[in-house]
Amino acid sequence: MGYSTSNAAYAYDVRSEAYSAPVAPSRPSLDVVHGAGRQASQDVSPQFTHCVKVFAVLMTVFVVLGLFRVTVAGFTAASLNSAATLSNNLTTAQEESSDLEVMRSVYGSSTRIRDLAEGYGMVAAEGGVTLDFTEYVDAAAQ
Repeated sequence: MGYSTSNAAYAYDVRSEAYSAPVAPSRPSLDVVHGAGRQASQDVSPQFTHCVKVFAVLMTVFVVLGLFRVTVAGFTAASLNSAATLSNNLTTAQEESSDLEVMRSVYGSSTRIRDLAEGYGMVAAEGGVTLDFTEYVDAAAQ
């Protein structure tokens, strides 16, 4: 019947199979409902508006309470820090006062002064000289 190895075979004897047209799937039916369209009410429902307002008020209260809490915590921390600093200063002052009292008792001791004077080669005075300038004061006043 034909020449199966040449182009002539296609031209004369061989015909391609005829394909049937694809069948489109059936679409669901679309019902048109007549209504107000663009003239329909676009307002938000009062319940939704009320919920939004309540939410806004609750969030505002939450934020205000949070800020108040942070402020109180800050003031508390500052107060505690100043109290700790004051306590440290008081402790330091008490220690310094104790040291000064000890130094005063050590340096003001007459025995220590006498021992230091003897260490420098000084001797204690046996007698004293009294100077009386009253006669000169009386003469200068007249």
